[in-house]
Amino acid sequence: MVIRRYCDPINIKHLWDAIRSINLAHQICDSQKIYKYLQKITECSVSQVELHIKQALKDKLILTGKKNAEGVPQTFRITDQELPELDGKDWYCFECHLAGEVTPCAKCFRVYHIDCIKGAKRRFESYQSRRNVDQGLDSSRLNLSSSDLCVSSSKGRLDNHINDLIYDENLCSICNIMNNDKECQLSKAEMNYLLKFVLHRIRAWLPNTITHTMAQEDRPDWLTDSELTWRANQLFFEHRDMSVIEVNLNTEYYTVLAEFLADVLSVQHNVALFHGTDSQEYQATEFVVKDTMHDLMEIKNCADCYRHSNEKINTKWFTLPCRDPHELVWAKQKGYSYWPAKVMRESSTHCDVRFFGGKHERAYLHKSFIKPITVAKESLKIKPISTFNKAYEELAYHQKLLSDPEELERVKADGKPKKIFKQKVLFSSHETNATNPPLSPVKGKKRSLVTDEKPDIKKLHLNIEDKTSSSANTSSNANEISGNIINISDCEDEESSSFSFRGSTLPQESFSYEDTCYEQVTSSTENCNRSPSQETGMQQLDQPYSDAVEKMRRRLESLTTKKEIIRYAMESMQTEIDRVTNNHNDHLKRLFESHNAQISETKKKQWCYNCEQDAIYHCCWNTAYCSQTCQQQHWQSEHKKVCRRKRQT
Repeated sequence: MVIRRYCDPINIKHLWDAIRSINLAHQICDSQKIYKYLQKITECSVSQVELHIKQALKDKLILTGKKNAEGVPQTFRITDQELPELDGKDWYCFECHLAGEVTPCAKCFRVYHIDCIKGAKRRFESYQSRRNVDQGLDSSRLNLSSSDLCVSSSKGRLDNHINDLIYDENLCSICNIMNNDKECQLSKAEMNYLLKFVLHRIRAWLPNTITHTMAQEDRPDWLTDSELTWRANQLFFEHRDMSVIEVNLNTEYYTVLAEFLADVLSVQHNVALFHGTDSQEYQATEFVVKDTMHDLMEIKNCADCYRHSNEKINTKWFTLPCRDPHELVWAKQKGYSYWPAKVMRESSTHCDVRFFGGKHERAYLHKSFIKPITVAKESLKIKPISTFNKAYEELAYHQKLLSDPEELERVKADGKPKKIFKQKVLFSSHETNATNPPLSPVKGKKRSLVTDEKPDIKKLHLNIEDKTSSSANTSSNANEISGNIINISDCEDEESSSFSFRGSTLPQESFSYEDTCYEQVTSSTENCNRSPSQETGMQQLDQPYSDAVEKMRRRLESLTTKKEIIRYAMESMQTEIDRVTNNHNDHLKRLFESHNAQISETKKKQWCYNCEQDAIYHCCWNTAYCSQTCQQQHWQSEHKKVCRRKRQT
């Protein structure tokens, strides 16, 4: 064992703050002034301050100035080194995040105290989740945590033994986890794709930059961003934050789930070094680690279920079968009748099930409340209520998808549609809306009229209504449009289609389309005023055509064959679809960003424990108040018995 650093990171931060503050006041930075400054923010004695200074001097994180005749330092200053010396190992324990005598890991850069091995083993066993689930669990609890359940095979069987786990005390907890993390057999691309859902869930807990605080408080003038970066370089051996993890996911860096967990734990380690283990930021990282371990366990349990529940490609996502289909059962929860469900995980006496219908709740039930799905529902005395009927329909559809691969492929295609039109598509100069696109975008796939499925082209009619006037000098191909229909005969694609076409004037902004999930879109020109010339069958618009519309009109007039006219009309329609889709994507992106920003701001706030309003007085741990009245009420009722705040004696 060696001492890589003597001074704990939170203490050296306080010393840096003291020296910067004293220098800003243009005063001599001696031990007495440092002690006075530290007394304002911490409860430490003179001997403790002297010990912290002595340890920081050994670490070369602060330097001495003038000395007296006995060689005792009289003034102090911060070290001017940009980066500390690196020798391949961290300076602080990865478990407790403190300095002192540490043992280096034989495989990676991490170090740990001998006394912290027990805590490292608990983390190791918590991730592996091979504890006995038959004891001490409430069978009615939903949303089971990853520490309660584990998977020993892709079928979802629980393993209750820990004898096969090997913890090497010469390695850190992360290396031990990686050595035993061989259960999730996913491709590299799929694994990194699923981990993006985990990152999206956990990143809102912390600020974008972990050196920033969650509290809305003014920073001193000397605590600039460059100062924070310098401090991070002095304390962090491995720089990890959510942006680094995002880059790793985009480059498909992770090969096993434990590598992602290692980076999340490195973020927690850095937060502990910079803010301290008593800070609000470190408490947030505990939720981050808990959420991460839960999601990783769900991925190990069934990657398909995790993907379906996060993608939600359509309303029938729960019925999509997995690569290893789950057992279907009738499960009975207390107070309810038997209900169709999937078996997610199983032990010798219990089953972790997820119910069909509703919000797809989850429960951990004894096997005595589980019956095979082959049991007739009439024998279970189930009340025929509407919620059960919907759940039973989901079950029947799930069984259909299991037995019909073609139907399954069709449902997946509907989830990411290439076809966005109904069989009847209207083209009208007064039924388009370019500002509020109703389309549901599909990422990475261009919308087209041609789909993987072969539609009945005989039934596809393009109705062209006569809503515009044509000039007297137009060419012979530019006839008036009066409710004429383009009939598309049998063909294999658009290029070989044979059309019967009348009329020519098809302005670019005259397309309207219907989606299977949205109402018909109307044009911004729908309510335009009509001129008296309508009595003669002519329609005049209040505003002249745009340059794009006029260009399209001239282009259509110059075409001579029906095939060219139809091809150009279809290309123009596809261009309009792409434009509307892009607008819709941008609109959704802005909505998501605004929503996530609101969630992030809400999570960063403190709330009154008594009345749940915005809190401004912090008491201890997760207890804060909005006013002294709420504090007194909660103190007298219950808090004085459990308060963790240190009191002066």
